[in-house]
Amino acid sequence: MRVKLSYSVNLDEVPEIVAELIEDESSHLSYCDHLITEICDTLRQEDENFSFVLNKIDKVRTSLGELDTRLNEMDSVLRGFVIAKDPQPEEDTNYGKFQTPYEIPKESTK
Repeated sequence: MRVKLSYSVNLDEVPEIVAELIEDESSHLSYCDHLITEICDTLRQEDENFSFVLNKIDKVRTSLGELDTRLNEMDSVLRGFVIAKDPQPEEDTNYGKFQTPYEIPKESTK
């Protein structure tokens, strides 16, 4: 089960915190690299052990999914940081709206 954790930091600390969290996740890539090497070595052996290979493939996919989730979370944090550092002016919600009711044109008398 996944749970969401939250804690506060100074705004200027966000890039460093995100970098640390991403570095922590780099172990997923190392783990996947190791498993992929094992998969390829096993497939090249004469002793066919496909259940072992399928199990390892599943582990690689799970690890990559976890990494993708964390990167998605870091993407959201950084997008929020960018908005907080350089807020864009709010759009005029009345743009293109008429202040008076629309007048229906009179029919032509042709």
